[in-house]
Amino acid sequence: MSDEAKGMLVRGLLAEGAARLLVVDATALAQRTVERHGLSADGGRLAGEAIVAVALASAHIKGDEALVLQIQGEQPSLAVYADLTAGGALRARLTPTDLRLHDGRVSGMLLLIKHAGGKELYRGVTEITGQPLEEALANHLGRSEQVDALLGIDVRLRSDGSILRAAGYLVERLPSDPDAPSLSLAAFEERYGWLREADRAEVVGSLAFGGLGEDRVQVLEQRELVWQCRCTVGRIEAMLVALGPDEIRVMADEDHGAEVTCHFCNRRWTLSEARLRELAESIAQA
Repeated sequence: MSDEAKGMLVRGLLAEGAARLLVVDATALAQRTVERHGLSADGGRLAGEAIVAVALASAHIKGDEALVLQIQGEQPSLAVYADLTAGGALRARLTPTDLRLHDGRVSGMLLLIKHAGGKELYRGVTEITGQPLEEALANHLGRSEQVDALLGIDVRLRSDGSILRAAGYLVERLPSDPDAPSLSLAAFEERYGWLREADRAEVVGSLAFGGLGEDRVQVLEQRELVWQCRCTVGRIEAMLVALGPDEIRVMADEDHGAEVTCHFCNRRWTLSEARLRELAESIAQA
């Protein structure tokens, strides 16, 4: 299931190819997530940050790969899930929908999982100890993936709680290559360290005009991101089949059908009593 909510992921180079740049505009995607799930202001802000974060962390996915970002919050208790395919299909959810963050901070665990075709390719876990999500993601990239990167996430709300902006950027030092321009870690810090204290909105605005400080951006790719749920009647039926024929027959006898609501897009899928009996019979004959 897809709709018209779209965003943009721009990949580029800085410093004559010595650094990689990713820029994300996910404003409409974050707002659609707020609308889909009826999120509170704090919930919308955190969901927007997660959407931008998963896009920024997606630099290395390709083909049929997808990247999942999960936040398992302990203080307060919450769960955030956002995933993005290499083709640009994104979806997200957050619970509880009426989340309240007293100080705007979360403590818990950040998980990043790369998978393809149902097979998990990578899993990284980083503790969140009350710092902003952008800092937790930077820590993850540095510790788990050995990436030297600076990033910023800028999510701002209107007075009514709707998303005014959800954007971000990541500047990554590329590995040294004797045949290509490169930056030492010290030179990278000297050139881009100012980003840590920079106003995120100003940086995003500058990047929109193709510049970062004194650098010009060499754009390599602009990829459209689309809010797209991957629920289908086939997936719903496969889930029911996993319950076994006896359980499906009970649904047919007692409920005379089944209704399943997708946790991501809130679409309701309805299967008739006759279809349930067909599924149960197909399992029995397999």
